[in-house]
Amino acid sequence: MFFKESSKKFKDILPKGLYSRSLLIIIVPVVVLQGILTFVFLDRHWQLVTRKLSSAVASEIATFVDVAPSLGLNKVVELSKKFYDADVNYIPNQKLINNIPKPINLVENTLSKELSKIMTDNFWVDAHTYEKRVIVQIEKEGGIYEFTIPRRNVYATNSHIFLVWMVISSLLLVSVAVIFMRQQIKPIEKLSKAAQQFGLGKKMENFKPSGATEVRRAAEAYLKMQERIERFIEQRTLMLAGVSHDLRTPLTRLKLQLEMLSDDKTNIELLSDVNEMQKMLENYLDFAEDVTREKAIKTDLKQMIKEIINSESIENKVIEFNVKNDKPIFFECRAIAMKRCITNLLNNACSYGDDIRVALEKKRDVIDISIEDNGPGIDKTDYDKAIKPFIRLDSSRNQNIPGSGLGLSISQDITSNHGGKLIMSRSNLGGLKVQLKFSS
Repeated sequence: MFFKESSKKFKDILPKGLYSRSLLIIIVPVVVLQGILTFVFLDRHWQLVTRKLSSAVASEIATFVDVAPSLGLNKVVELSKKFYDADVNYIPNQKLINNIPKPINLVENTLSKELSKIMTDNFWVDAHTYEKRVIVQIEKEGGIYEFTIPRRNVYATNSHIFLVWMVISSLLLVSVAVIFMRQQIKPIEKLSKAAQQFGLGKKMENFKPSGATEVRRAAEAYLKMQERIERFIEQRTLMLAGVSHDLRTPLTRLKLQLEMLSDDKTNIELLSDVNEMQKMLENYLDFAEDVTREKAIKTDLKQMIKEIINSESIENKVIEFNVKNDKPIFFECRAIAMKRCITNLLNNACSYGDDIRVALEKKRDVIDISIEDNGPGIDKTDYDKAIKPFIRLDSSRNQNIPGSGLGLSISQDITSNHGGKLIMSRSNLGGLKVQLKFSS
């Protein structure tokens, strides 16, 4: 259980995009390699060089201390200054303190160990008081010898150069990898964007296969699939348009003949049936119409919904429109299709309920349109079935209400073509609540 939770948290931290993941695949091994080199090679090399330098300095100090009584202090000072760039000072009648401080850094620790190997006298190493100098005091009979030695003689000071060059070379390598990776990822991003735009009913202009062979093949397959879908939609539209045109003529002729007959009950019922057939025919044509040909424009949804409500001449219906923000709410959409979508939902609500509430709200980047009624509603298990074309849920709705069963289907298609979601739920009024959610 703990392993699954840790794995899930780790996956949430990881980047989701292909470009960022590809960069991570390149950068992580470089960083790990640098860490290994720094820890294994540089650290050991640094300690080895420092130990060798400290050993040489310890030998020099021991030599000067041993020859000082025979050569004299002045000669020792001259030789140390000339050949080793070290200052020697003799402090007579002095002794080191009993509690000599312990080494606190690498230089003091290493040099103390090397001095202990070749000397039995008391000594003290100070490598923290001065930044560039190391002080070594040796206790002898009669006084103390004090050596001031450059830190570079004891400590490997050029190790940072290796780090600098390693970092520079790594940055150069990563920069080149980023440039080449970007060129390889760009065709995939274009293909993804083209597919997304086509799914929203838009067509990406000047899209051509590019990039690696596999990406080119995928792009070519996508273009062929797009052509087949467009051809299928065009054939479906033309077929239903032809059927609609062929059926409208006899229906219009029947309507004229019925209107010329006497106004008895039978003729009125027949005329009502003909009118319903015309409406159903128009609904079929709307369902098959290629709405993607309409261009998206910036539309004020608040004004559009007000116009739809005002245009609905429905008696004994209460339509309440709630907007939390007084400012216009703009959304880039195909205005005719969006108007048809909202009109279908509003007509559907008016057909089954007397109290209808319409709400429009924008939260951050999400636009929410909700339409609810106080009708009989739809069972939760039938939500998926309700949005299918030509399906009427007569078991839960009024059977005497005319319709083709395409209202929700058309609204669902238009919502999906705009990148939104159509969500059905139980209304607070007791009927059906339909929400349209769009990313602005």
